[in-house]
Amino acid sequence: MLNEEQRNFKRMQINAQAKLVTIEPISDQHFDAVCVDLSATGLSVHLDELLEVGTIVRVNINSTSANIAPLDATAKVIRASKENDGTVTAGLEIMHFN
Repeated sequence: MLNEEQRNFKRMQINAQAKLVTIEPISDQHFDAVCVDLSATGLSVHLDELLEVGTIVRVNINSTSANIAPLDATAKVIRASKENDGTVTAGLEIMHFN
């Protein structure tokens, strides 16, 4: 696992509501999540349900400014773990922007 100094892209710490919709292997499952950090190649989210590694999702994060477009991307779950408080943290790798 890379530490912060080894990352190619810096991560921005954010706290934004996100919507995830599964594409593969099961399509059209909807999840509400909180995006906790974001970089050019990926993001981390907190949600209530565990996603399987390898799941492909569409990620939507609305913008708080009319001058900034919302984030709309397709991403792959590369890690997911259940925390002590029952929430799930998932790491998503952005495959492409829609």
